[in-house]
Amino acid sequence: MLTRAKASYLIMNTPIAFIVYKRPDTTRRVFETIRKARPPRLYLIADGPKTPELRFKCREVRQIVEDGIDWDCDLKQVYSETNLGLAKRVQTGLDHVFSKENSAIILEDDTLPDHTFFCFCEELLTRFANNDQITHISGCNLHSENNANSYSLCSIINIWGWATWARAWRNFDLQMESWKSAPQDKILNKWCLTETEKLSSRSMFDLHCENDDPWAWSYQWIYACWKHDGLSVVPHKNLVSNIGIGPDASNTKCDKQVDLFPAQLESMLSPIIHPIIKRDKEFEFCYHKKGKPSISRRIKNFFKWLNTKYSTILNG
Repeated sequence: MLTRAKASYLIMNTPIAFIVYKRPDTTRRVFETIRKARPPRLYLIADGPKTPELRFKCREVRQIVEDGIDWDCDLKQVYSETNLGLAKRVQTGLDHVFSKENSAIILEDDTLPDHTFFCFCEELLTRFANNDQITHISGCNLHSENNANSYSLCSIINIWGWATWARAWRNFDLQMESWKSAPQDKILNKWCLTETEKLSSRSMFDLHCENDDPWAWSYQWIYACWKHDGLSVVPHKNLVSNIGIGPDASNTKCDKQVDLFPAQLESMLSPIIHPIIKRDKEFEFCYHKKGKPSISRRIKNFFKWLNTKYSTILNG
């Protein structure tokens, strides 16, 4: 692999799947990084408008990419003219991608990558192409750290900028039909380090199992990886940040727009230092510990929840 100074924007061999909907501002920023990476094939996965008023926004977003390709690229337009919703659009879009490709890098219209994210994914997609032990490559790390290795292999599956193989995606089932008959305790005991993690994961898997109207797809993907004993790559630097947290977000809604989360977008130094192929439970423990809110924050969150619940009761 090239040194960091020479690797600014390599000629890629890996296709990119770009999932968009109705946000031209974030789409434009993410597409600019894709344009500089110059993938040979770009799958533009676009959902249809939920309301007639959104028709022009959806068209504008598609046009940003269609008109912005200025390199030798085969654009694959994976468009839906009806609104499928986020979960079904991701599922059907990636089903199409992996019916054509052995591997792909996946970005959504609010996941902004550092340029070294593409190099990182491409090298590991090649390295682990035939290794069924590895099923997911994450780009986002919410708690980046210094480490002798460039990444860890673990149970943590972050989907803000990621990559995988067709061999792994074949296990994905949006309905999670097998969860009811699966050895649930065995799966949770293997992949969850604490009782809190087990309870949380079980609750999410139960919630999304055989859901006729799925609104999320990430938990189903986590289940697919865990069920088939697949490890995830998590870089020790944060290579992707979310720029879409705010009022217009699909799942990460909040009152005020967040410019960048995590706040620091980092680069992966080269050459990539590979760990031994073994689950790094110590990394998982430290990662989850860093993400655990402080006691004062938990108290504030409790009173916030209590106030919301009380207000709901008073207002009928």
